[in-house]
Amino acid sequence: MGSTKTTLLTLLAIFALPGWAGAAENEEQLEQARQAAFQNGFATIVESLNLGTFDLFVGSIDKSDFVDRIFGLRLIDQNIKKGFGEDMVVQFEGMIKNGFRDSADGIKATLLGVESRGDRGRAVVRYDLPELQFSYHEYDLVLNEDNQVVIVDWVDYLQGERYTEAMGTSLVMGLPSEQAARKLVDYQNIRESDLFQFTELLKAARDRRASRYVEILQGLSPELQRQRIVVLVTVQLAKTIRNRRFLRTALVKMAEHFPEEPLYSLMLLDYYVPSKKFEEAVAALQRSYARFDFDDAAMESRLSAITLAMGNNADASAFADRAVTLEPGLELGWWSALRARVAIEDFAGAVEALQTLEQQHGHSLGPDALKGDKSFAPMLASAEFKSWVESRE
Repeated sequence: MGSTKTTLLTLLAIFALPGWAGAAENEEQLEQARQAAFQNGFATIVESLNLGTFDLFVGSIDKSDFVDRIFGLRLIDQNIKKGFGEDMVVQFEGMIKNGFRDSADGIKATLLGVESRGDRGRAVVRYDLPELQFSYHEYDLVLNEDNQVVIVDWVDYLQGERYTEAMGTSLVMGLPSEQAARKLVDYQNIRESDLFQFTELLKAARDRRASRYVEILQGLSPELQRQRIVVLVTVQLAKTIRNRRFLRTALVKMAEHFPEEPLYSLMLLDYYVPSKKFEEAVAALQRSYARFDFDDAAMESRLSAITLAMGNNADASAFADRAVTLEPGLELGWWSALRARVAIEDFAGAVEALQTLEQQHGHSLGPDALKGDKSFAPMLASAEFKSWVESRE
């Protein structure tokens, strides 16, 4: 690993050599050089994550600026603020790694795209999770004075907010004063009794006391119950303690109060899909996908699965075909292709998907493995499938 890290650091240094800006003959060349620095520099950082090291990622963050963003204008208890600042001297990498807690089994990152203008850029990265699930981060980037990529902040779509905002709110919740709590709501003239209850709600979330949290939540005024901070913290608490019933109730409220928010769309799938609200699920996926503004095979695969559940077989097949074209190595794309192709009776295409899932992803998908799923029955009876089975024997 040591040699790998050295190689990555060398590559990053090459991509960010100072002086290329001065060598550019015109603004167009300067812009092209900056775009190349963003593309190559951030791609190297992402690849370093895949190789198991956070060195480049952490090293690309301006620690002082990052901590300032966490503090912001929030009214954080001074002792907590002081302790946090002192801890960050030695625990900064640990704090950054905490932003990848969904990837507990190891990071597998796919850079979907980088775009930039001048010295500012953005990038979207997909992170593969267990059971064919995915997380997405959208990064704000800048080039520093040495033409190196700096990670300013990122949005975590499974948490529904920027990382520095999440950290800042957690510090406020560490010891929330009524003045600090007042700044978290977006309407004036909140009653003192409501403010006290809201402060108690934040404490219950901090301590992960779900029963106490629900008790307080149910007693809040309607105005407070629909506040963004309350809706989001409720979902996050339910996810943290892994209470499915609580999570469903929280997501119902999120869908009620923020149905158009692209930052919440991926979380809302956990409510829409089990509830068979497929039109809402497709709309939610498309909102986030449009915000990404980069192609993604996993999003195409999900759209395929949901449109197939709606009975739109042709659309499902088109989404699946796009998925496997964009990223032939993505397992979920081939599962989507298999089911969509069976639905449109493209059994030759279905056999291709089966073969890929066996050869590239280690599955054994003979008749015994598939007969329990009734949707596969037409394929199992097809000449194409029978011929394929014979060729495997």
